Amino acid sequence: MQLSAIVPTLNEERQLPALLDRLRAEVDEIVVSDGGSGDSTAAIAREAGVNLVQGAHGRGPQLAAGARAARGALLWFVHADAGIAPGSGQAIRSSSARWGCFEALITSSDFRLRFTSDWMNRRARLSGSATGDMGIWMRRELLDELGGVPELMVMEDLVLSDRARARCAPAVLGPPIGIDPRRWEETGISRTILRMWALRLGFRLGVDPERLAAGWVGWNPRGGFGS
Repeated sequence: MQLSAIVPTLNEERQLPALLDRLRAEVDEIVVSDGGSGDSTAAIAREAGVNLVQGAHGRGPQLAAGARAARGALLWFVHADAGIAPGSGQAIRSSSARWGCFEALITSSDFRLRFTSDWMNRRARLSGSATGDMGIWMRRELLDELGGVPELMVMEDLVLSDRARARCAPAVLGPPIGIDPRRWEETGISRTILRMWALRLGFRLGVDPERLAAGWVGWNPRGGFGS
């Protein structure tokens, strides 16, 4: 079964080359969905010979556009700064589940981030709630049944996993996917963790994702929502 990796990017010239090198050994196709980078991200994707999609802006719209452009029957949504371990692609192909994610490993020795990794993994196994940092993957037929990737600026990962787990349970696979700690370290680890939990709580309480996006993107220009 053909496996396509979909990578949303925004000014990821430093992270993208290493990721593309790792993904080539794991997948059949790489789709880079760029959100209007002002650096050399798009040029790197072109030079690498991957499928480059441009025009969408925001994490959800970019993932949706990438999924539409991909040819694979298996779709794997991978952040540009993800640490992909050898064997990850085969783990997806070998799974009998219709969707899932990978165990999270935030690459930091700080106890707060080790706890965050453990919490993300427990949450995924117990509740079926996966986040984009965990490398969500899905059979195309299921994604089509769900109406595609929600085209939201933030929380698209939570909405997608909520819809998917209503149909079937996810598989949480190894080897772990590495999560870059830069987002936490740049803005303060405790502050970032609290901000993420507050945003998740707001979403669960029914706050409009577009309102949450305004606060989140203004605070973290990379956008997205990781834990």
